[in-house]
Amino acid sequence: MSAPLPSSQLAAQYAVLGSPVTHSLSPRMQRAAFAAAGIDAGYESLEVTAEQLEAVVARLRAQRYAGWNVTTPLKEVIVPLLDTLSPQAQNVHAINVVRREADGTLTGHNTDGSGFVRALVELWDWRPQGSRILVLGSGPAARAIAYELRAAGASEISCWSRNDSLAAAIAPPPHAAVNLMISTLPSGASLPAALAAFLTPACDVIDINYAASRSPLDDLPAARRSDGLPMLLHQGALSFEWWTGLKAPLAAMRAAISR
Repeated sequence: MSAPLPSSQLAAQYAVLGSPVTHSLSPRMQRAAFAAAGIDAGYESLEVTAEQLEAVVARLRAQRYAGWNVTTPLKEVIVPLLDTLSPQAQNVHAINVVRREADGTLTGHNTDGSGFVRALVELWDWRPQGSRILVLGSGPAARAIAYELRAAGASEISCWSRNDSLAAAIAPPPHAAVNLMISTLPSGASLPAALAAFLTPACDVIDINYAASRSPLDDLPAARRSDGLPMLLHQGALSFEWWTGLKAPLAAMRAAISR
């Protein structure tokens, strides 16, 4: 971890944990949310590797942090360090948000998939019902997104990644043209040429990265395309609502991360 955990005088303290995490827009977004809602709370970024995580979670418990977000590479390794998991987190065995309960226990939750579905509606008034969707990648974000799209009524979900067995655990490989292609891959990843056969000019594409200089989808045709900024907004809004029980101030959060 790059710096010691601060002793805040605020009523509540939140954070985002990950490595790397310096690029994260979550602190800017959540601080704006707390300010707009009139909540006396702080939010910071903490550079934490998988090897440091157990010690950091113990310190966050001791310092009574109210909650935190979790990003790469910690979404799975943090699971055994928590006391309980929400149904969503149990189903995808990954978490992106933690809440300290009144009794001091820690509950893990996942808003990645539901935030992605909300982002689709905001972006293009796009709803999954009856659609064929290809998810690229087989990590925690891919699992969460596929789970929520399936729950929202997608007619067919397929998955491709460089790890065939992990991809198969999410969905079978693609076999027909899709309406939406989603990349959860690293920005430097390359796609096999055969995947282009499942993408038509009428297909929409989304790369959930929002701070990358390139996307594996850059050279593919698309009707519409987006990066992951709308997903960041909505998973963050759902985190805020889960922490506070209040409706997220979306306009303030959106303004805070607007380019």
